[in-house]
Amino acid sequence: MPTRDDVARLAGTSTAVVSYVLNDGPRPVAAETRARVLGAVEELGYRPNHLARALSARRSKTLGLIVPDVCNPYFAELARAVEDAAVAAGFVLFVGNSEYSAARENDYTRILLERQVEAALLISAKETADIKPFERAGTPVVVLHRIDDQRYASSLAIDDEAGAFAATEHLIGHGYRDLLFVDGPLTLPVARQRQAGFDRAIAAHPGAVVASSVTALFECASAYEVVRPLLERQKRPRAIFAATDEQAIGILHAAYEQGLVVPDQLAVMGFDGTIGGQFTNPSLATVRQPIGEIASRAIELLTRRPRDSAPVHAVLTYELVPRRSCGCGEIPGSRVNP
Repeated sequence: MPTRDDVARLAGTSTAVVSYVLNDGPRPVAAETRARVLGAVEELGYRPNHLARALSARRSKTLGLIVPDVCNPYFAELARAVEDAAVAAGFVLFVGNSEYSAARENDYTRILLERQVEAALLISAKETADIKPFERAGTPVVVLHRIDDQRYASSLAIDDEAGAFAATEHLIGHGYRDLLFVDGPLTLPVARQRQAGFDRAIAAHPGAVVASSVTALFECASAYEVVRPLLERQKRPRAIFAATDEQAIGILHAAYEQGLVVPDQLAVMGFDGTIGGQFTNPSLATVRQPIGEIASRAIELLTRRPRDSAPVHAVLTYELVPRRSCGCGEIPGSRVNP
């Protein structure tokens, strides 16, 4: 592999001059000399070691993102948006998939810190997000859900409880009186928050609504397996609210297999607002998270704020998106939370 010394010998100059050319300074280089250096670089196929240079300057220009399931459309869309925002800011993004494993999340945290990322974004698979390793390393971190310990990490999230409350109220507003909530694992704070929103909406209509809850993984196959036997019963729910769009898609498939017409015989609503919900049949009513805003604000917090700034904890705006699956038909607009 060619070195900077090789470039300098071929160009007939010093390694310092080669450095000035490749780094655009700090000293000016005559046009003829610059041309010789760049010609030698091209001829030799020399590639500067950007990582070594960055680490020597204590700037790796890399960020890390840990998500629980990169196959889940919400996390995939969020990772893509974060990557776009990171690249626009001049950074490279490393993505770690924890697979809802606390041990694997710990491994990725260690790996990112060993790679000396400048900052990290975290969606934790743990009951309580562990930000202490980032704090000990002096690495800024933004948690992309609500957190209890707000002393070191910043956080960006919607109000999941309020979003679930609004979705449940919307279904009740249609006149549905037998509701089922399909939640995720209750070890996860987001699942507990969405369950709390559903329960609060039901409690607001005492005696008027029959409600029940089941749990499934945040996967379409898991929700399908949990809900399918419930739809086979003579007395089945009239409307189902799923904690994620991915679960709702599995429920739509279960309804299709049972020959149920959505929404005439079974209304369905999801949560997250992923792109795929626009293309289900019927289209999926949902609570949409502001993925683009989450990504851009997170990157801004990590790359443009002084490291000694106080953490920022922002609750972002969600949108209630009525569509055909809840009984609304295609509605051009959406309802935004106050």
